[in-house]
Amino acid sequence: MVKPILIIDPGHGGNDPGGGSNRFWKEKDLVLKISLYQYNRYKELGVPVAITRTTDITLSPDERTRIVRESGARYCHSNHINAGGGDGAEVIHSIYDGKDMAERIAQEFRRVGQNVRRIFTRTLPGNSGLDYYFMIRETGTVITNIIEYGFADSPGDDVEQLRTNHLLYAEVVVKAFCDFAGYTYRSTDGGAGNVDNPINPPTNNEDNSTGQYIHLPATENSWRVYPLNVAPVKGNEKGFLNPAKFGGLTYEILGNPQSHVYIIKTSDFGRVQIYGHPSTGAKINKNSGNNNSNPKPSSGTADPTNKHLHLPSSASSWRVYPLGVSPVKGNEVGFLNPKKFGGLTYEVLGSTQSHVYIIQTSDFGRVQIYAHPNTGATISDDDRRVSPSTLQGTGDKFLNLPASSSSWRVYPLNKAPIKGNESGFLNPKKFGGLKYKIQGNTQSHVYIIETQDFGRVQIYAHPNTGATISNS
Repeated sequence: MVKPILIIDPGHGGNDPGGGSNRFWKEKDLVLKISLYQYNRYKELGVPVAITRTTDITLSPDERTRIVRESGARYCHSNHINAGGGDGAEVIHSIYDGKDMAERIAQEFRRVGQNVRRIFTRTLPGNSGLDYYFMIRETGTVITNIIEYGFADSPGDDVEQLRTNHLLYAEVVVKAFCDFAGYTYRSTDGGAGNVDNPINPPTNNEDNSTGQYIHLPATENSWRVYPLNVAPVKGNEKGFLNPAKFGGLTYEILGNPQSHVYIIKTSDFGRVQIYGHPSTGAKINKNSGNNNSNPKPSSGTADPTNKHLHLPSSASSWRVYPLGVSPVKGNEVGFLNPKKFGGLTYEVLGSTQSHVYIIQTSDFGRVQIYAHPNTGATISDDDRRVSPSTLQGTGDKFLNLPASSSSWRVYPLNKAPIKGNESGFLNPKKFGGLKYKIQGNTQSHVYIIETQDFGRVQIYAHPNTGATISNS
């Protein structure tokens, strides 16, 4: 199953109607309608998506945030209707991330005539290092935006706008996310063609070669495939192929259950149906062509090559993929953050296809990574890594944390020092600042210190955080 990049959370539900209710709607019902609309639209557009609830059920805060954390998604929309007498949409983001996506969503609201009251963050009283809203604070590394589409008790025009335009507002959030995350957006009026319901959906599981091949054009980056026992229509997809990623794709046709619907066998989804009307750009002939008819990266050998992959410090998000799947958007096992560490270096253990390498990571194990030269990645003989297991001494150097900070993350030695992996928080403000002797460093601006509460840990202390290094 393809891991989602996005999970949608319809707020409230079940015995919690939500405060954004009025005589026209209950908040839990309106946000579910908005969320289901978005869920289906993302599936149409080839965006791997999940959702916390599809019916009117009760989810506790712990259940809701656990579903989001365990979804494997990178991003979350938490959909709500506001209350309190204001007017306009609001988008809330974490104090640590999510602002860029929030601003893109707000921009789209304004474009269709919904005013934006504010884009903001809020911290937990008594701890400025934690987010106030549990949907942002407790969803781990998932970048969550709480989207308030308008006010249920607005003295302005929100009530009428939400009654008539709620699906329009749902749609513009879809557009904003696609633009933000790099997915191709197509509007609802004239995007992908419709497929008629088949009279007899195919149930044949035999491989019967027809001697013909279907060729999918290199111009398309998302092509639906369907299970054999369902109608090949929007919403029934088993997954998506990406012909553009491979310069086009070719498959042997194993059956033809109805006009322009073919049975093919793929490495990622097995035996499936595919719609290939000539108007889609697909071509049928008896030539297998030069394309790989069933592209799938091998597990690859994992032997050192004495080459090293360097990811530039300008990139804040870099996809990595399991070894047994195609390294295409939607199949990610996770994301690296070279920017966080001033760049990252990995030994190249092998290659599954051109510009796709096997590396070993601490967070995701052995994975594939796409690193064409035009991405900014480079390959060289130079090993720039510094391993936590071979800590480099720094002499009598000390790390000074400023008294202005009330919350500073520390991380275990065996994990990447990124948000979500914390072993705890220091509070320099409480003690008028804190000082620690530096025991070593695992990478640029990441130091090993010994703390009373958490033992030996890593700490990130770039100069722009206010931390300083001294000899005493």
